[in-house]
Amino acid sequence: MSPSLETFSNCFQGLLPAQLFTCSLDGVPNAAYLSHVEYVDAEHVALSFQFFNKSRRNIAENPRALVNVIDPDTGQGWSLQLLYERSEISGALFDRMALRIEAIASYCGLKGVFKLRAADVYRVLSIAPLAEECGSPRGGVSQHAAGLDPVFTVRALQDLSNRINEADSLESLVDSILAGLEESFGFRNTMILVPSEQEGVLVTIASRGYPENGVGAEVRTGEGIVGMVAEARKPIRISGLMRGMLYALAMSKAANLPETTLRQRVPLPGLPNPESQLGVPLLVRGELVGVLCLESEIPYRFHEEDKKSIELLGSYLAIAIQNMQLQERAGDVGDPAAPERTPVANPPLSSEPGSTATPREVTYYATDETILVDGEYLIRGLPANVLWRLLNIRESTGREEFTNRELRLDKSLKLPEWKDNLESRLLLLRRRLEQKCPDIRIVPRARGRFALEARGRVRLTTQP
Repeated sequence: MSPSLETFSNCFQGLLPAQLFTCSLDGVPNAAYLSHVEYVDAEHVALSFQFFNKSRRNIAENPRALVNVIDPDTGQGWSLQLLYERSEISGALFDRMALRIEAIASYCGLKGVFKLRAADVYRVLSIAPLAEECGSPRGGVSQHAAGLDPVFTVRALQDLSNRINEADSLESLVDSILAGLEESFGFRNTMILVPSEQEGVLVTIASRGYPENGVGAEVRTGEGIVGMVAEARKPIRISGLMRGMLYALAMSKAANLPETTLRQRVPLPGLPNPESQLGVPLLVRGELVGVLCLESEIPYRFHEEDKKSIELLGSYLAIAIQNMQLQERAGDVGDPAAPERTPVANPPLSSEPGSTATPREVTYYATDETILVDGEYLIRGLPANVLWRLLNIRESTGREEFTNRELRLDKSLKLPEWKDNLESRLLLLRRRLEQKCPDIRIVPRARGRFALEARGRVRLTTQP
């Protein structure tokens, strides 16, 4: 009796390449490697039709094929006898396979190069173990059983829920989410990105587990796993990421295609050798609130059940983030119903107006809406405009305390009337200053109120 196809989900993650064997009508065999075999249902799998023209010609003449897959948990190989039935060029199956291919290609800077031409659907006639493989029997110790993967227990979910409920600001909320994902679920390398004021761009507001926090790093829609998740509004899970990237790069060289690189002013945080990634859209009633990205150096780190659980969790996180943004906006100074927030305890910076130390040179480039400090990039867009406005008010009037409300009413900033996400922009600005220019900082004083503090002299210059 053949094993059930449903129990072979581990073999269909692309961690270890599969082998496809076909034969022409006149008996000439052909072998090719596959980066991915897709589970369709209890009787069918799908293979991607991209480059394998010889295999495709053989299938047109002789619709039978053999695919060998390997269980990444046990090392056991399995042989699937297949019968070609149809090709799909649209629909849920095609979209799912195309999204995975595009995500890996985009990660390599090759978005748009590798197009899925069809999802070829095969009926599985039989499944048999490969005798030459030395893996342990199916049912051996998996990564889940070894405790390498997080367990979505009620206790872990309750712990994360408590962290979210205790957060009193957007900053503490996103930090609590990432801390909870590590301490309760075991996800050590995570980041949260939110849409910026620029159409089609997401910006990093929090990360955990990386040497550089990457706050301010931008990703365009459609670029890399984060951009693909934002574009498709669907979760993407990639196992064996480095193998997929090497496969994509090998194909590009074979086709003499140019390799491109994405230049970013702030590098996106990431592991040097990621093997697994999981990107989840944070959606509220169809609106993209942000993207949560998790990655690991462990192959096959995120299982199918992890993807489903974190997708459900992502909906809860999206609601929490959006509610906090609305709450902070409602809590602007002037709203008598807004609860007070405990001021953050930060030691004051000494102004030292008579200091002879070299002043900080803050330059604003009007065309690009970009700020450089001592010649190094700090920030751009709306956060840059906000900082420039605050620095000019401080220089001309000496005032150091400001409110969110006055920023919203300041016509020069050109904030949108609705969904300006000012709080996330201030959070981004505050963290970029902490990282690149600690002599200047934004310190929360109360709900909707903050101070701009500077140590020593600050020289303001403008450029076209």
